[in-house]
Order: sequence, then C-alpha cells, then structure tokens
Amino acid sequence: MHPIRLGLVGYGKIAQDQHVPAIRANPQFELVAVATLGPHCPGVDNFSSLADLLAHGPQVDAIAFCTPPQGRFALVQQALDAGKHVLVEKPPCSTLGEAMSLIDEVKQAGVSGLFAWHSRFAPGVANAKAWLKGRTLTQVRVEWKEQVRKWHPGQAWIWQAGGLGVFDPGINALSIVTDLLPGSLFVTSAALSVPDNCQSPIAANLSIRSQAQVEVLAEFDFDHSDNELWRIELHSEEGMMRLDSGGAQVSIDGVPQGVSEEGEYPAMYRHFAQLIADKQSDLDLQPLRIVADSFFVGSKETVAAFHE
Repeated sequence: MHPIRLGLVGYGKIAQDQHVPAIRANPQFELVAVATLGPHCPGVDNFSSLADLLAHGPQVDAIAFCTPPQGRFALVQQALDAGKHVLVEKPPCSTLGEAMSLIDEVKQAGVSGLFAWHSRFAPGVANAKAWLKGRTLTQVRVEWKEQVRKWHPGQAWIWQAGGLGVFDPGINALSIVTDLLPGSLFVTSAALSVPDNCQSPIAANLSIRSQAQVEVLAEFDFDHSDNELWRIELHSEEGMMRLDSGGAQVSIDGVPQGVSEEGEYPAMYRHFAQLIADKQSDLDLQPLRIVADSFFVGSKETVAAFHE
C-alpha cells in the first residue's frame, strides 16, 4: 500500500517542532510539499501559497493546516474543492460558523477530515478514560498556565480578534475534558482578563457544568513563569486521578502510573491515517464552542498592557 502523500500549509514553530517530525516518523505518510511564506522546509518542494502547491506541485492526497486560525477557512475550502483529505490544527477556525461550515463541506466533498485536538492524544488520556469507567466523578479542576513569550514568541496574531489569547493553550485542556466527560458541557460563568493593548484575554477563570452536573473549574494563565503547569484533576467518590504535563504523566491518589510512550502528534497522525482508511471524519467542535460561550457570557476586566 502506497503512503498517503501529504502537503503541509504553514511552516511555523508548531509545524517544525511537532507536525513534520511526526509525519516523517510515520510510514503511512510521505511529506511531499509545503506551502509557506516563512522559512522553507528542507527535503521537499516549497511553494508560496496553497493555490501554487495545488496547481504546480506534486500530487497530494491530504493536506495538513498549521496556519493561524484567522483566514484558515478559505484555505481549507481550497483543499476540499480539490478533493483532498484535511487535518486542521486547533482551533480549526476563528469562528464557530466557519468551523460548522467546514463539517458540512468535508461531508459534501466525500473526504476525511480531522480537527486536530492534539492534547486528546496525550498518553495519559487513555489511562483516564479507563480509570473513569465505573467511578462516580464529582469534580474536575484544571490549571493550565504557561509563558506566552516562551511558547508563542513574536506571534502577534494570538492577541488579535480571533486569536483566542490564553484560550489558545487553554483549549487544549478543554479538548481533554470534553473527551473524558460524556455529553455536552455548559459554561456557567467566566472571568476574562484582557490586556489594555490586546483584543484577546491573557487569563481566564471558568466555571463549567456537565449534563451529569459535574462541576469543572478551570484556571488559565498566559503570563505564568517558565515552569509550565498543565494539570487536570479528576475527583471521584472512589479517589483522585491527576494528569500532569498536559497528560504526559498520570498519578492516582498520588501514586505515579505508567503511560504509553507514544507522543501526541504521532498518535494524532496515526488516527488521521486510520480515518482516511475507514473513510471517516473526526470533527468535534465542543472545545471551540466552550471558548465561544466563555466570550459570550464572560465578564471582562482590562488589565495592564502586554509587551513582549
């Protein structure tokens, strides 16, 4: 069986650090072309635009999108119009309407699509799913705090309208929580801290409830120290499981547990290959919907200007 010929749109930090290594380590894929306005990806043909790649590049079966969410909708539409399978980095679009439209367009195109909530593929998430079976969950506590200057240096788009600010990393935590808790989650309150010179929040505190009335409390901070805190605690009547380092580490009642050695992005691309083989799609919108609801119901406090 021939590998899936893959094109990549956008070659920034996340593509260089995560996507390309995962693609090249997976024999189910062959990276054949990259569309980028920045540095070129070595070892493949590089093009200045997706349109140029599709018109003049090598044949591709699928395209992965690593551009900022603003403007991504039209690019994914180009790929779907060309009949390509699509993998779309999180958040898939800058609005719910665009993302909802892509779900319909993927189906109409008869291709496979993946909204790439990569944190769902953290090794400890599978442990958590297994642990929750037969247990009565009472509360979920989330602390997701990192330093934007370290993880998004020079990326002004993240502070613009549609850039999500602290919800860019915070949505990773929400993608895990929505994967673990069945049914819909509802934002009951949100407090958003927005720098005086930005359009998007630098911190947020959320209160969420599940259909089963489980309380989810989340604290997000984008101006934390260099020591990241990516933690989710699952409190049940039978004990407590904690996911640390974004789900890479797991403990139950303080006792460390073993997890898979496969990383998030390799597992995500393995999932994408299986979706293509099965002619299926995975286009969940609940993490983005929770962020949208947080903006909708949230109180906003103006805080000191952000300077890199």
